[in-house]
Amino acid sequence: MYVISFEEEWEQVKDDFPINMMTVRCDSPRGVDGKLPEGQTFHRDRVNPYIREVKKLVPDAVIILEDLKEGTNIDYADPSFDCGILCRGKGSHESWDIPWKEVPFMKDSAVKKYKKAEINTTQYIETVKARIRFLLNAYPNKKDEIFATMPKSYNSIDINIFRDLRDKVIFPLYIKHEELLRNGMNHFGVELNVLQDGTLVPFEISVPDRFKEKENQKR
Repeated sequence: MYVISFEEEWEQVKDDFPINMMTVRCDSPRGVDGKLPEGQTFHRDRVNPYIREVKKLVPDAVIILEDLKEGTNIDYADPSFDCGILCRGKGSHESWDIPWKEVPFMKDSAVKKYKKAEINTTQYIETVKARIRFLLNAYPNKKDEIFATMPKSYNSIDINIFRDLRDKVIFPLYIKHEELLRNGMNHFGVELNVLQDGTLVPFEISVPDRFKEKENQKR
């Protein structure tokens, strides 16, 4: 993954990314939500226009480039966040990559090998502050409730929650993978909230194989 500011920087690193399958997102140090375009996953040649669009709207925005790997990818955010945070690439607290061929053999004792990133305490507190600012702006009359329910520290995915994701979401996606592609359903993913100790916990599970191109396929 790279974070860049200009098209010239993109030209220097673009060969590190696949032609047909990469994610491009953006963020701004000034936090001007609403002005920035949503992140997208698309052909490498479309990155330059996306950068120009972002910089026109918010000159000091940065561009986040990510190479998607084949298999199942999980992004997780702590309670009191939501899936919108994950979709925009602004608040993922934990990320996992699980190759398709290994899905049937995932053992509880070895699942941590699939974790590719986890937020540290300082980074987590910054995301909490940003989330509080967003919620206070949206719900100014719920200040006390917002501060009371916002987590004070970060906790990793509970192993029981991970087991449920594996058994009820990841493994069924693995079983349906080839069938879905044969039926032309090559653009799919999952967003879900999981109830953990009475609190909704957001996850985004994507299946990057959905971006495989077919001849004459129309977007």
